Amino acid sequence: MQRHIPPHRRRRGVKIRKQTNMIKYLIIILISVLAVVLLFYNIQAAANTAVLESDKSLRGTHKKSWVSPNAQAFNEHLEATQTNHLIIVAGHSVIVAGNLEDAAYDENVWFLLDYQKSVGMPQAIVSHIRAGIAEAAKDPKSLLIFSGGETRASTGPVTEGSSYFRVADALDLWQGENINDVPLVGRLADGRTTVRARTITEEFATDSFENFMFSICRFKEITGSYPQKITVVSFTFKRRRFQQLHAKALHWPLNRFSYVGIDPLPSTGFDLAKSKAGEVQNAAKPFESDPYGCHSPILQQKRKERNPFSRTPPYKLSCPDMSRLLDYCGPELFPSELPWDYLD
Repeated sequence: MQRHIPPHRRRRGVKIRKQTNMIKYLIIILISVLAVVLLFYNIQAAANTAVLESDKSLRGTHKKSWVSPNAQAFNEHLEATQTNHLIIVAGHSVIVAGNLEDAAYDENVWFLLDYQKSVGMPQAIVSHIRAGIAEAAKDPKSLLIFSGGETRASTGPVTEGSSYFRVADALDLWQGENINDVPLVGRLADGRTTVRARTITEEFATDSFENFMFSICRFKEITGSYPQKITVVSFTFKRRRFQQLHAKALHWPLNRFSYVGIDPLPSTGFDLAKSKAGEVQNAAKPFESDPYGCHSPILQQKRKERNPFSRTPPYKLSCPDMSRLLDYCGPELFPSELPWDYLD
């Protein structure tokens, strides 16, 4: 027998089912909305993370500290003041960008003149820095000097010497490429070389002759005496200029002179024959007739252009026994004795 359900109860049951279905629909809609909100939140969080990582990467490139917390301080254990061997790295450019980690291959890091572009100049500069450090690492009695003044008007008062030093810091070049070549006496207790503690800058030179002469005085400022040996690091095609012209003009004995010549690889666009021809025309010949660079229009123009901020070297004050040499213009060789004339 079929059970009879009163009409009012049937209507109430239908109403309850409708309410139940409505609640289900609302729950489904709420869950869907929450899912969309969570999805949007996750997408936004991922985007924010990407931006932060990108910003962190930029900060790492452009705001990286060049000097590590454990960097050796200059003359930390009197390494610099007890040296007798001068190593000169002659400067050729100044830094103009903050991403110094790219200094060995990116021309945008350096202020380059037209003739310095597309010929491997960044590689050459960093190779010269490395070579100077390597020479200094082999001799714990050596003082390394990066020499070069504020030579470019467009860059502001930035020196070549300080630029080279900062690149050595940024690329962490101080330990050299083969620590086994470094004598134990030239290392600290933790095995590091003492090169950074024996490295300074010379920040007034405008050409190769001044690199040589000013660095001799700079050595005297640090050690209180003149060097007994000099090593120069530059391009191979400049060897004759330093060894036969500048050394002769400065009375420097060749048996106490060494030269390390390094050129860019031909694959960089460097043309050694072209560089040799330019060297003869624009430097060697002028210095042959004008050893001190006072009369040649070519040499005088270079010095003028490379001293846009009208800096005056202080070396007559710090090296009074070189004052006559510093003022001398030739064209004959300097006639008086110099402090190093009687080196063995």
